[in-house]
Amino acid sequence: MSFTGKLDNGSVFDTTDADVAKQNEIYDEKRTYEPMTVVVGSNTLVQGLEEDLPGKKKGHKGTVTVPPEKGYGFRSLELIETVSTKKFDKKPEPGAWIESDGRVGVIESVSGGRVRVDYNEPLAGKTLTFDYRIEDVLEDKGEKTDAIIHGYIGPEAKYETVGDTITIDVPKEYYLSEEWAIGKVLIARFLTSFVGYRHVTYKETFDESDLAEKSE
Repeated sequence: MSFTGKLDNGSVFDTTDADVAKQNEIYDEKRTYEPMTVVVGSNTLVQGLEEDLPGKKKGHKGTVTVPPEKGYGFRSLELIETVSTKKFDKKPEPGAWIESDGRVGVIESVSGGRVRVDYNEPLAGKTLTFDYRIEDVLEDKGEKTDAIIHGYIGPEAKYETVGDTITIDVPKEYYLSEEWAIGKVLIARFLTSFVGYRHVTYKETFDESDLAEKSE
């Protein structure tokens, strides 16, 4: 699926189109802009957008408006905290993103030795509009497998299937990242619940250089 997400004022907050990202000054050089693999029913999209997809065919173009209760929820005052500047290793600056106790927030203000941090999801409380196009609908087991592995791990990931078992050779840059612990559970759930495999095995190969780097 290709899509572009907009706010009420027309500003684009996300897109799969590189040209649209550049035009709206949100282009990220580290990101690959291409249609995304969507497993309908997996709850990986905002509710309002996912509810609009079932039954749609290849080539379908749609527009859906998503209210906060079916998007990123409403803003909560409980997620806005004020802490001492002494908790920061570097000088805190308004607008900067920080991570604390597994949460990501943005600094709203700095005053009198106190820092106000907002841990709300940036799109909380916003009404969103998505313009999307379904580029393809995958029905074949092999096509689904390939799309999930290459879409959620990467085009360089290799795998083998034997009956109802799939073994995935995970690229080093993935399994050495902290996010992989969560990512591999999600991918395994997709492959078992939505494709039909009973067993998912990951191969993670370490060499001496990897272990040396970690021990230094």
